[in-house]
Amino acid sequence: MNSHVWEPVLPELQQIAQVTCIDLPGHGKNSRLPLGLLETAVDQIADHIPQDAIIMGWSLGGLIAQGLAHALPKRVAGLIQIASTPKFVADAHWRYGLAPDVLANFASNLQTDYQGTVRRFFALQFLGVKTDSRSVNALRERIMQHPASMQALEDGLNILASADFARMPVKQSTVWMLGRLDKLIPPTLADALPEMGYKHIALLNSAAHVPFATHPELFMEHVRAFLDEH
Repeated sequence: MNSHVWEPVLPELQQIAQVTCIDLPGHGKNSRLPLGLLETAVDQIADHIPQDAIIMGWSLGGLIAQGLAHALPKRVAGLIQIASTPKFVADAHWRYGLAPDVLANFASNLQTDYQGTVRRFFALQFLGVKTDSRSVNALRERIMQHPASMQALEDGLNILASADFARMPVKQSTVWMLGRLDKLIPPTLADALPEMGYKHIALLNSAAHVPFATHPELFMEHVRAFLDEH
């Protein structure tokens, strides 16, 4: 995806904060840049992070936000983590993630049907949620006007498969917004986060992977509450 995804809430965000929207390397208007490893992405983005920033990271962006919080401890004041996770893939020590073969299937499908895979992935994020199909389709088309490069999507899958902050919770104040109907981030993650020291967890009962698009008013309530504390 790219920064067009924030359009449903951008006007309201701009009323309460100075907002900088960043297309990740390899995505949107930065599609010619390499995404690379998580550390590479963090290095490329770091110069664009202002002092006392609160970084809002969605999905893959949430992993990169955690990387920025660790890399820039004096510049990053807090995180708003949306449908994201400390560790995307499940293993013997972490049961709050996707099975590794799911990401492997995404990678394989990208090679054979780029457009179809991206569209199916977009639909998966709204699965089970009542939405205005016309507005969702219009948002998808605006996002797809600036598609990510194939290499960036492959690099993104590698970051999802390898990034691990399960034993490295960030020290900055953080709010986690999760959707109970999310097909990518298990809602049971809400039970694990307090054990990692996180105090602000919002589990949205009727939302899935894109709560700011499907439940913008509820989403903004949590954002405002968090910003009021900072």
